[in-house]
This record gives sequence, structure tokens and C-alpha cells, in this order.
Amino acid sequence: MASPAPIRPAPSDAQAWRDALEAMKPTTAPCPGMTGPRWEKMRESAIAFLDEFGDEAAALGWTTAELFGVHPTAGFIRVDYCGALMISGERVRAIETDKIRFGMTTYYRNLPGRPVGVPVWEVGR
Repeated sequence: MASPAPIRPAPSDAQAWRDALEAMKPTTAPCPGMTGPRWEKMRESAIAFLDEFGDEAAALGWTTAELFGVHPTAGFIRVDYCGALMISGERVRAIETDKIRFGMTTYYRNLPGRPVGVPVWEVGR
């Protein structure tokens, strides 16, 4: 009788987020409102964020949509749907429970009336 396959722990949210981003083409814009070069910078910054702050973001309860959300059909054109890492491509300086600080801008979490996007890697599926 064969032994059962070992149980592998599920990846942390940060690892799942990283895997999804790395599976995307770096120079091909994933949805409307984005150019290839801008997407490349944004993707690079998001991966750097995950390296530095990914586990902390997951522990603070940041969701996939709050970080990587975009409008399901209009993509980056509807910035009101965009998650924190899908707006500017700037590097993150700090993360807190209710905000993420970039160089000159701050993304505030849980603003009343903010619509919820879908993860950028799910657009066009």
C-alpha cells in the first residue's frame, strides 16, 4: 500500500499574491488603461512590496482587492476600483492597519463608498 502524499501547507497570502503576479507577463499590460512599460514598473513595485511588506500586509488583514484590485472590465481606467498597488507604481515606504504610504501619496483603506475591484490577474479570464 502506497503511503499518502505529504500534506503541504497552503501558501501564505503573500506567497499566493507573488505567485499570481509572477505568472503575469511583465511587459504586456493586463487590462485597459495601462501601457506595457507602466505595467512593468507597477508589477516590479508590487513584487518589491511583497518582498518587504507582504507578510505584514496579510497579518494586518489587507485583502487581495485592497492591494491588487482593478475594475473588472475597464481595468485601470476606473481608478476608484484600483487597489493600493495598482495606482501609481511608486515604491511603498510604510504600511499600517489603515493606510499604505508611498513617496508623496498615501492610500487609505476602508473609505466609505469605495467600490471593490477584482484581482488584476483575473481580468480577461
